[in-house]
Amino acid sequence: MLNRIMIGRYYPISSPIHHMNPVAKLLSMILYIITIFLCRDIKLMLLLTLVVFMLYELAHLPRKIYFKTLFSLKFILLFILVIYYLMGYGLEDVILVCLRLYVIVLYTTILTLTTPTSNITYALKTILTPLKLIGIPVNKMAFSISLALRFIPTIMDQASKIMKSQASRGIDYYSSNLAGKFLAIKTMLLPMFILTIRRADTLSESMQMRLYDINGKRSSLKRYKWTLFETFIVFMHIGLMAIIIARMVIK
Repeated sequence: MLNRIMIGRYYPISSPIHHMNPVAKLLSMILYIITIFLCRDIKLMLLLTLVVFMLYELAHLPRKIYFKTLFSLKFILLFILVIYYLMGYGLEDVILVCLRLYVIVLYTTILTLTTPTSNITYALKTILTPLKLIGIPVNKMAFSISLALRFIPTIMDQASKIMKSQASRGIDYYSSNLAGKFLAIKTMLLPMFILTIRRADTLSESMQMRLYDINGKRSSLKRYKWTLFETFIVFMHIGLMAIIIARMVIK
């Protein structure tokens, strides 16, 4: 069940999206998320959704990931539907909110599936570099975000192992009543957090043993090229944002 969560996992294949400059990918994602929140038109939202599917095809990712991502969000989407229905919102508003959540998660999944964590850290440092001028610790921010992304699949794997271990001891996660499911989840959370904290302590100790300095100057092992393809993708996202803003001004 928890293996359906794809955010934070890297899918190592060869594709145009995999070979893109990580700065271009992260910049495109930021532009896309801003555009999504600006969009208030259902037709334009469907256009933005098609853009995500196009990027998935360019990344040569398995199409089952569409459904895995949607299935992992089913309870959140159901909760949104109920809340918006009780608050009296129209059907178009509900569809907009659900699509907005789905495509943002889908786009974030594209980034993590096609980009190693070290490349994401490099892209974050590059994009956030201007913030150093006002005293913001960019290196610490980028490193913290990359570690958080790295730990998502680790936490999910630990939770999956604990669920299988407890299921072998008679704890039922699926066919029990609601109270039984809450109890089962409660018994899973404590060992999951303990194991995760132990992993974090081990990582911290290994970094200290290697004299890791968060503020130290580093060179990159790989040189990232900026090609015409990166320029096209970034300007495509800028164009989408311009269309959405123009639509808002016309209305």
